[in-house]
Amino acid sequence: MRRRLLTGGTVWAGTACAPRVAWVLAEGDRIAAIGDDDESGSARPAADEHVDVHGGHVLPGFVDVHLHLSQGAWFPLGVDALDWASLADALHAVRVQAAADPEAPWLLFWRVARWRWPEGRLPSAAELDAAAPGRAVLVSTLDMHRGAVSSAGLATLGLSNGDSARFGADITRDRRGRPTGELWEAAYTLVLQRALTDLVAHAREAGTRAVLQAEATRLLAYGITHAHDPYVAPDWHEQMLALRAGCPLRISWGTGHASGMQARPPGPRSAPDGPYGDSGREVKLFADGGDRCALRLPTRAVAGQLGGALGESWRLRAVGPVREALRRKLAIRTGHLATPYLRYTDTELATLISDYVDSGVRVRIHALGNLAGGQAARVLDTLGVPSDAATIDHLLLLDPATAEQVAATGVVVSYQPGFLPRYGHMLTAARVDRYLTVAGGRLLLDAGVPLALSSDHPCGPVDPLHNLRAAIQRRFTGPGNRARQLQPDQALTPSEAVRAVTVTAAASLHAPGAGGLAPGEIADLVICDGDPFDNGTRVVQTWIGGTPAWHQQKGAPP
Repeated sequence: MRRRLLTGGTVWAGTACAPRVAWVLAEGDRIAAIGDDDESGSARPAADEHVDVHGGHVLPGFVDVHLHLSQGAWFPLGVDALDWASLADALHAVRVQAAADPEAPWLLFWRVARWRWPEGRLPSAAELDAAAPGRAVLVSTLDMHRGAVSSAGLATLGLSNGDSARFGADITRDRRGRPTGELWEAAYTLVLQRALTDLVAHAREAGTRAVLQAEATRLLAYGITHAHDPYVAPDWHEQMLALRAGCPLRISWGTGHASGMQARPPGPRSAPDGPYGDSGREVKLFADGGDRCALRLPTRAVAGQLGGALGESWRLRAVGPVREALRRKLAIRTGHLATPYLRYTDTELATLISDYVDSGVRVRIHALGNLAGGQAARVLDTLGVPSDAATIDHLLLLDPATAEQVAATGVVVSYQPGFLPRYGHMLTAARVDRYLTVAGGRLLLDAGVPLALSSDHPCGPVDPLHNLRAAIQRRFTGPGNRARQLQPDQALTPSEAVRAVTVTAAASLHAPGAGGLAPGEIADLVICDGDPFDNGTRVVQTWIGGTPAWHQQKGAPP
């Protein structure tokens, strides 16, 4: 077996991910030894190959437990709309793209930061029809829980004539009951899945394989050694198996309903058999939505929410933020307010979870708001679900009582501090941070919750170094490009952040890497050219199983 010796760097060693100046010996696919380094190098073991890290840092391979590889791979075939500032920008871009790509089955536009628009709304189907006559168009918000679709897009789903009762409020209708083109949550993901399926058919097998391979290579360049896709449509299962067989990246995934990620999963009998890549069988469930998350708030939040909307309307000199705020549902409960956006009753969620867990399928539960997080924890505790049979995703908006409920279940929480630079202004403008903890890593850890740090790409930035820094810096840019921190008391330490994106993340998937960089553990590692928490640091090598899987080419831009 080939012996490779890394010297001259700082190693984030063991399950504690504690940095120390050390050498690392990889033998075959395992770490053979780690030892303290000194200038003389007298204690270094013999090796077939020496790698001088040049003062860089060696970390365990990054394990992203919530990364939509099968969706994000197709983003380069659409248009990035993050910089659009208004409805006029959107419609101009649709017209340009319709002329530039006349053969595409769908015109796709991603990452719309809708809250920045003075109009406070997405384009209607009629407006999209005028910009791209006869074309199927989908405009997606940054969080990928809401979008706008043209009449041709609606027609592919049979939603053009009011036949949409099964989606309830997830389809916006005019006064005559006709869909306006605005879709939310389950209805949005139905259209998204249809658009991506049509793209796969248009690209054909070779094109699809190339698209997925390119995405896998891109992830390796960020130091990701294991990417877990939380939802892959059952009929894409074989494509993911082929991708796993054809690239060094460790890949795993969950399943769900064939028609879309937020549709109610049909039960374990419909889950594909066999391996799900480098982890066990899993299904994705949604306790609440994204744009429509389920929150429990104090009664005083009514004034705060309205005041925040009025403030944003004044800043933008437009009524859009107020219009948007008035569309949100609020229910008055005993002593508190609630946004009534739970996707299931407790009984429905319990039945679904028990069916899957009893069949040996792990559950991954989307719970963005504290009301949804509390429901997920309550149901898991009532059922007695083993801690390694479930993961709760997000808990973006949290309170101490809900954190304690979640801790009692023992399950891992996958959270995304990388959201803070993108959504920090929106959340503070809505004054949510006055009532709830936002991306509360410290709250969760102090409650005893095992914490995995993930990206939720393409909703969040894919770069693990960005997400690590966000976990300890918690910075965002406010109006006037002023740098601000959001609840800095929720910051993690550097070792806690590294542990969350490596050791704990791997353990949550029952995957290689749960032991960190230690003798006998798998030699999945990342070499950075400096301290990972310095903004200028970049990944220069990614190793999987003791073998370099990616390295930065000499002369290539960082």
